[in-house]
Amino acid sequence: MSIHQEGVLSLKRVASLGAWLLVSGLLLLPVSGIAQIVTLSDAGSSASIDLGSSAGMNNWSVLGQNELNQQWFWYRTDSGVAQPINSIGGLTYTMYGANDVVATYQNTQLSIQIEYVLSGGGVGSGNADITESIAAKNLSGSTLNLNFYEYSNFNLLQTGNNTVQIFGSPGAYSYDTQTSGSTALTEAIVSPNANYAEAGVFNSTLNELNSQAGLVLNGTTSAGPGNVTWAFQWAQSIAGGSELDIFKDKSLSIAMIPEPSTMAFIVLGAGMLGLAIRRKSS
Repeated sequence: MSIHQEGVLSLKRVASLGAWLLVSGLLLLPVSGIAQIVTLSDAGSSASIDLGSSAGMNNWSVLGQNELNQQWFWYRTDSGVAQPINSIGGLTYTMYGANDVVATYQNTQLSIQIEYVLSGGGVGSGNADITESIAAKNLSGSTLNLNFYEYSNFNLLQTGNNTVQIFGSPGAYSYDTQTSGSTALTEAIVSPNANYAEAGVFNSTLNELNSQAGLVLNGTTSAGPGNVTWAFQWAQSIAGGSELDIFKDKSLSIAMIPEPSTMAFIVLGAGMLGLAIRRKSS
């Protein structure tokens, strides 16, 4: 092989290596505007969370049907308009098995870490549970006045005909229940109780979160029937280096609707039972 040929091959190798390094470098750079979606699954239930946008958790399926439109978190540290927590930036996340994810958002002032753990009730059971553990840490050297919001828009059975009731009182809201017939979702706040709460219809509270400076949820505790939403707000002063820890639990129970063939069998059985009763009484 000539020196010229060797030189050409060497240049090709360098060019190829350079291209590989460029692509690798681009892959390792933080990417904005691209959804970072994780899916949890366990024992007949699944949940999808878009960690990179305010869509947040937007699918919670039991019995093969999604019961959720959107559930996510907003925050503010001043009197301005609240921001979704993904706007903090610095996202890192780790999956622990198929049903557990820990996501952290961090800037120079604040770190917010959220862990979701999904527990299915078993294939065909119609039951599932999600626990959420939230740690908001003040990374600055001075006190941080944090307002932390949870917003939820479930659509049980996809009927758009739900009701919601929030329980507790100002400074101590502790849980809520959303229902559609005998199908129910309950969220219990383990600790600490929320300072403020708001039930409404889509999308009044979401509009407030995205536009109203210094938002304090209005204390409305019931809404529906309709496409209902609910929200909680924690207002806490956090000393430098300290954190606010919030623990919550969501329990979902879906009323099982028989298949058409099963329903026909039930109707036939009821008819036969009625005939037997009439014959017995005649």
